[in-house]
Parts: sequence; structure tokens; C-alpha cells
Amino acid sequence: MGFLQRLFGREHAPETPPSGDPVRIAEVEAVLVSLRPLFEADGGDIRLVAVGEDGDVHVRLRGACSSCAASPMTLFEGLEPRLRATLTWFRRLEQVG
Repeated sequence: MGFLQRLFGREHAPETPPSGDPVRIAEVEAVLVSLRPLFEADGGDIRLVAVGEDGDVHVRLRGACSSCAASPMTLFEGLEPRLRATLTWFRRLEQVG
């Protein structure tokens, strides 16, 4: 864990840019931008961590969303179908801690 993460906690540490193909990252970010107000309205957020060459999308929930009991439903019944409908290359959504 880096100095800033130890000092301020994960929630306040600077964001690491997502890894993966820049075009695919931009495509996923466009979907996230459209949904982000819903996460923020509940005191949370969602961040893209990585887009794998195999079509896997890795995201991290933040704030209130990171501990919400409904977060699996939000991800896999809300976000995942939107990604699947929008991105032909999308394979699977994974939440990382």
C-alpha cells in the first residue's frame, strides 16, 4: 500500500488510470458516465480498473456503493446488461476490491 493510501485511505488516494486498450477504455467509460449519476446519488461511485484483451471489464465500487448489499444487483443486473448491449467485444464484468 502506498504512502497516500496509508495516510488517507483507499477512498482518497489518487486514481490509477485504467489499464487496457485505450479505445475499449473510452467505450466503457462512456457507459459509466451515463450511469455514474445513479451511483453518486446514493453516495457512491464506480471506477474502471482495467479492460482485458479477453473482453473482461474490471470495476471498483467506491463510497457507499462499496459496502452496499445491493451492489451485486446494481453491477450484474444494471451495468452488465448495458455493457453487453453496447459493446460487441464485452465478455464479463468483474468487481475488484
